[in-house]
Amino acid sequence: MTKYIVKSYLAIFNRITIFIDNFGSLALAIIYTIGHIGIAILCAAFIFNAPLNLAAIDAFIEPIINGFWFYALHRLCKNLLGKFMLTTIYTIGHITIASLCGMLIFKASINLAAIDAFVEPIINAFWFYALHNFYVTRDVTTQRVTYE
Repeated sequence: MTKYIVKSYLAIFNRITIFIDNFGSLALAIIYTIGHIGIAILCAAFIFNAPLNLAAIDAFIEPIINGFWFYALHRLCKNLLGKFMLTTIYTIGHITIASLCGMLIFKASINLAAIDAFVEPIINAFWFYALHNFYVTRDVTTQRVTYE
């Protein structure tokens, strides 16, 4: 049973790696956006005490906007800026987008929107850094992980 689970995990990992190899920044932005949606739902639920339908609206609108922001920044600046600087610039833009979404979607005060605008992007900055670090440090020419 354990061997089957490990093989399944490695198969999924290899598919994701192949997807990133084939589509580069676009694949990375798609994977990032999926993770961002999960993070946004959790933040909206805890910070705004939002009902599921409102949290879902925020969880899809704001990450999609940030997905475009991620793609544009990564596509245009991945070779110009270091990982830390790229992450910092991304996070500043993310804070602005998250703050506006919090105030518009939840009709929240600026104080509550600011909490969301800092907590969620900080979590997403770690997510961004991990994905970007994985993307940059991988050697595409190395052999794939085997199931044996």
